[in-house]
Amino acid sequence: MDFTSAVVLLEEAQRLKPLIRDGQSLNRRAWRRALIATEIVFASDVFGAGSDWSITTGISDEDTVRILRSLHRKIARAVRIHQP
Repeated sequence: MDFTSAVVLLEEAQRLKPLIRDGQSLNRRAWRRALIATEIVFASDVFGAGSDWSITTGISDEDTVRILRSLHRKIARAVRIHQP
């Protein structure tokens, strides 16, 4: 997953959140880490919100899965476009 610990995952999520929110450019590793962190926090009761996701974020599980799938496609396209 490219994180050395749960603490590092959460720290990286906090670092990347404002960059993504502000539309900053991220490299492939940063996008991959942001997506992985979101998936883990979404799904895991141990490392994230898990079953409390919709209560914590106000976004339903169904909507979150749709958003994640959309991000998967966008990131995959961006990586293909920017590869040498």
